[in-house]
Amino acid sequence: MLDSDECKAPSDHTIVSLPELSYEELDSLLEFLYTGELPKEKLAKHVYALSLAADKYEIPFLLTYCECETLRSLNTATALDNLEMPETHPNPHIKLKEIAMSFIIEHIKDIVNTPRFDALAAKYPHLALQIMKDTFAAPNKKRKLRIGVGRKRKLRFGVRPHV
Repeated sequence: MLDSDECKAPSDHTIVSLPELSYEELDSLLEFLYTGELPKEKLAKHVYALSLAADKYEIPFLLTYCECETLRSLNTATALDNLEMPETHPNPHIKLKEIAMSFIIEHIKDIVNTPRFDALAAKYPHLALQIMKDTFAAPNKKRKLRIGVGRKRKLRFGVRPHV
């Protein structure tokens, strides 16, 4: 775990530096390494930093632990963060991108008109485009286009992707 040269201080010092972690994140990492678990509040607060540390320092159990927490807490407020995380630090062990994308497509109306989506689109336009493509390609029986002529005559057309 600490074999990498960037963690080692010069040989006359006994200090190990983990600059990517804040004090609280490092404290949570050490607590997990000693106990094999974390209180839910700490895990929820530091799950992204701990996931990155678990990947960088090759701690597979912590990576799985963080992945489970991330999936358990997936909601409309966190879905875009979960989609963005593999972009900033890709990890083949985490299926977050696929799961987050499916969740976003399922809840597109609640997510697409938010400032967080606008920020994601500005930073990662390819992700915003992929969300839109997947949304229109996904079979969705609820999505209907209603065209009415008067009150009595209503036609329903299913929205289907153009191939």
